[in-house]
Amino acid sequence: MRQESDVPLSERVLAVEGRASPTVLFQVQSAFPTERPANCEVLFISFAYADIPIGRVFNVAFPTGIPKSATKTRCAIVAVTQQYAKPFGEVPHGWKTICLVEFPEGVPEVIASLPMVTGWYENRKTVSLCDENTWRVIVD
Repeated sequence: MRQESDVPLSERVLAVEGRASPTVLFQVQSAFPTERPANCEVLFISFAYADIPIGRVFNVAFPTGIPKSATKTRCAIVAVTQQYAKPFGEVPHGWKTICLVEFPEGVPEVIASLPMVTGWYENRKTVSLCDENTWRVIVD
């Protein structure tokens, strides 16, 4: 267990590896709510930097390694699972997960343009999610 407060601000970034393919959506659908908010994406998330609670909000997205190309957005983690469709109560530290993420103001192009994937490691051009304070530390 690792609390977010124990992680340096500059490391509080979630890397999105891709959007879940229809095959994956079918396989994990039982782990997610049947009624989903509009503007949701099911995303493959790389290793979590801490235990991240459901409902955690991020407001910056950028191509990993290019933080100056950031897009202001608002997104929240709605539900979490992994390849066996077991629902999780949080994004566990050190795990790769599949997350239902809501973008209430619309899915930004930086996320919408990610490829559909069937598993982790298929796409190396990830997108990073963080809050504005983390982004400012990264950019400076």
